[in-house]
Amino acid sequence: MNESPAAEPVVPASHAEPEQEASTRFGRLRERTDELELFISGLLAFALLAVPGYLFDIWARSSLHTEGMYFQVLWFAFSISVGMCYVLAVALIAHLTVRGYWIGLVGLKSHFPKGIDWDHLPQMGPVSRAFMRARDGGLDGSIQRADRLATMLFSTTLMSVQTLAGTLILAIIALGLAMLVSVPFGGSEAVALVFLSAVLLALLAYGLAPAVLEKMIGRRQARGMPTDRLQRLLQRALAGLQRVPLLRLMQTMQLTMQSNLRSRFFMVGYMVAIVAAMLLGGLQVAGSVKFSLFNRYQVITGEAVDHGMLSAHYESMRSAHDQLLPYPMIPSDTVSATQLRLFIPHRPQRDNTLARERCTQLPGGQNDARGAAAATAAVDCLAQLWTVQLDGRPVDLHAFVPMERRDLDMRGLAGYLPMAGLAPGRHDLHLLWNAGGPTRGGDRRREYFIPFWYAPDP
Repeated sequence: MNESPAAEPVVPASHAEPEQEASTRFGRLRERTDELELFISGLLAFALLAVPGYLFDIWARSSLHTEGMYFQVLWFAFSISVGMCYVLAVALIAHLTVRGYWIGLVGLKSHFPKGIDWDHLPQMGPVSRAFMRARDGGLDGSIQRADRLATMLFSTTLMSVQTLAGTLILAIIALGLAMLVSVPFGGSEAVALVFLSAVLLALLAYGLAPAVLEKMIGRRQARGMPTDRLQRLLQRALAGLQRVPLLRLMQTMQLTMQSNLRSRFFMVGYMVAIVAAMLLGGLQVAGSVKFSLFNRYQVITGEAVDHGMLSAHYESMRSAHDQLLPYPMIPSDTVSATQLRLFIPHRPQRDNTLARERCTQLPGGQNDARGAAAATAAVDCLAQLWTVQLDGRPVDLHAFVPMERRDLDMRGLAGYLPMAGLAPGRHDLHLLWNAGGPTRGGDRRREYFIPFWYAPDP
């Protein structure tokens, strides 16, 4: 006699219908997930590559007017935002590539359901055919792997962007609080940095606390010691972290991927992507300041052109590549007029520190004078920081005037040097900032050479 199969549990109709409806809705949503991924990736991938250029222009213009903590806020916002754009764009392009490969495989599956026909590969020998066949997963396996890789790329990209956005928000809040705390101390950078370091260390300790408490609980349980107090402390720490909306938003996605992949390798790759994103902004700035990041100039070196001609010194030759080079400048390399305008930019990030030390007529380096006295005080202060010579003869900077150049987005000193008495041909301007300064560091001694050719009108 045949045994009847075990009876399956009967699910009441009232419970089965909602579960079946939910499963159907999820299935339809899953079918559209690939379309949504492609739509989002295609919309954002290439558009994001243009955003860093606009962010760089905004940062370059703004950074010339700031110093200290204000500069740090701008720099952190710029570097994180640029890194976020590049990481998101590159990852989405990779996602589009994988999805394109996946679409090709699905198309092949629809036309060739059986996949590879190994019997119709006469150009492949039996050994090669057996080797490849043993390692081929077939169309179904390739489709599944491509789909899995694309989904992981998309999810990891979102996690990286969320992490960078959270880091940016946290950094701006911490820097803002540091600046507020330093106000009663005259805006001291030292006080702000101490407060900022304390806040960051406290946040780091709080983030590591759950892992440390778990280890302590495990050791005490192994020794048979009570852990109720530590468990309550751990639960409170976790509850505090759960109150951060961004962490709660990332939790499900991160833990799902971390638990289904190799946890250690996933976290290493994830952190490498975050660090690389934060370094991309610095790489873009370095690429703008340097003539070329990769070059083989062994004869006309950087030292040679520093004592030759730099386009940043001539207003007619300056370009977007010279945006971060606020060098002293003249209108052109050839002069025909009887007066030569020399503009010496004032850079707060560099000049303010030195002004606090040397400009004793300005308490704390702050020019609080009004009217014409303000202009005189500004000239007198910057004249102590700069030394100018024309063909070896000193130039009196007290005859210069403060000037605002909106075409260059700079302020500085402007003076007009008489050309009368100069012979036609080459002449040289030599400018020196902080003559007694060290050879290294932000306040190091800096020299500028500006050759020009005087060709008076006949």
